[in-house]
Amino acid sequence: MSVNEAMREIRAIESLIGPYEYYSYEARKVLTALRDLKNALEKMDKESIKRMIAEISNIDELAAPYRGYSFVEEALLHAKRLLSELKKIVGE
Repeated sequence: MSVNEAMREIRAIESLIGPYEYYSYEARKVLTALRDLKNALEKMDKESIKRMIAEISNIDELAAPYRGYSFVEEALLHAKRLLSELKKIVGE
């Protein structure tokens, strides 16, 4: 099921960048967005999920200063998979 896959990808991203939440504005912003996304997925609020798709699509820009770090690159791969699952959920 796409929701389970999406939640798995969210947890993966959180575990990779979570330790940097208090050191990086960008990490904090992504983690806050992921928390909001989890709430939207739990409620199956498709409008909120669509808004989150737009926000998560910009994750490459937020990660730009940190590109090259292996954990950032891995988080970006999980973000791409997450976007794919979210699009399945909302029917795009």
